[in-house]
Amino acid sequence: MENASNRASQGLAVLLFSTVVTQIIYLALSNAGAEINRMVIWSAEALAFLGITIVALSQIVHHARLSLGWAAVASGGLLNAIQVGIGLAMFGPLEEAGEAIAPVFKAVLAGAFFLYFAGKFLFGLAAMIIAADFLRGAGAVKVIGALTAIAGLAAMVLNLGGMAMGMALVFPAGASGTLATLLLGVGIAMLARQQSRPHRP
Repeated sequence: MENASNRASQGLAVLLFSTVVTQIIYLALSNAGAEINRMVIWSAEALAFLGITIVALSQIVHHARLSLGWAAVASGGLLNAIQVGIGLAMFGPLEEAGEAIAPVFKAVLAGAFFLYFAGKFLFGLAAMIIAADFLRGAGAVKVIGALTAIAGLAAMVLNLGGMAMGMALVFPAGASGTLATLLLGVGIAMLARQQSRPHRP
């Protein structure tokens, strides 16, 4: 049972890393002015976020000590999955409708980004909770814990600002949330590695 839980944690870390990769690819293509196949990228993200939600929920049972952190990961994954779903299902038809319903498109876009900010806020919270566990360690583990805590706090502050102010903070909030997600994945992978080590009598 413990081995299965550790494998699930490792899989969760991979899923978190995959969402970081897709965000970087999307941003790089957008900045380069290249054509972006949103359906492919966003569908991959939707699957990853759904997987994150399911795996994190399963970990609450196995790791009660960090249950708040797992709950934050699961909730963040679900909010991000809904946000991506809005983009996949609604952006295309609204864009095709043109200027006639521009205010509707603007409202839907704002709602999608609210969920985006909220999801990144929760990933930042999860990063802080897991980082607190590493801060009790020493050496490299403590350094990673400190970096993860700082990134998590920055993501929480900036994405809370994004929820309140909207698109004005989209780039700093998105960047901080992506960094927090990356370090959250690192932290979860380290937890799984620690738990897989044989316990000394």
